[in-house]
Amino acid sequence: MAIDNSIDSFRRITGFNDSELKTVLIHFESKKIKKKTTLLEAGEIANEVYFVVTGCIRLFCFKDGEDLSTYFFTENMFAGSYDSFLARKPSRHSIETLEDCEVLSLSHKELEKLYKVFPKMNEFMRKAIEERFVGLHDLFIDYILNSPEERYLSLLNERPDLLNRIPQHQIASFLGITPVSLSRIRNRVAKKK
Repeated sequence: MAIDNSIDSFRRITGFNDSELKTVLIHFESKKIKKKTTLLEAGEIANEVYFVVTGCIRLFCFKDGEDLSTYFFTENMFAGSYDSFLARKPSRHSIETLEDCEVLSLSHKELEKLYKVFPKMNEFMRKAIEERFVGLHDLFIDYILNSPEERYLSLLNERPDLLNRIPQHQIASFLGITPVSLSRIRNRVAKKK
């Protein structure tokens, strides 16, 4: 059932009709991946991107030995280290599953085949990359212009499900604060309600 709902979402996201979708999905592989599975280590070249059917995937990096969460992908989102996947260069990020996941995986090799048999895929990938760019740009601007509390409130409004699915220390690193600061912010926000 989850896969059917995701294929409906995939259809809406891509705008592909049923015939086009059939052509495209042949190139994806359905996978069930256990919680805490490393999908990519920093320094490796990303050979796959994932459409998340169920579960949560974390993109993260290390700085001075500290684990920093940079993004969380959940249902009906494309997940991966796009810069590494597309440019064929080593990733600066690592990727892991935070929950048991069901994904539709697309390898770089299959994407190249898709470009040849289905030219419309070029347009779709461009749109997917543009969407990811805009999202990352918004996150970047949030870090520059907004206080940690404003960033927390933004996350609370835009992706409240993450707050119950992801360990607090990873939420804190994603917001650019310590777990203690996150706890204080949560208490202040709760008192205002």
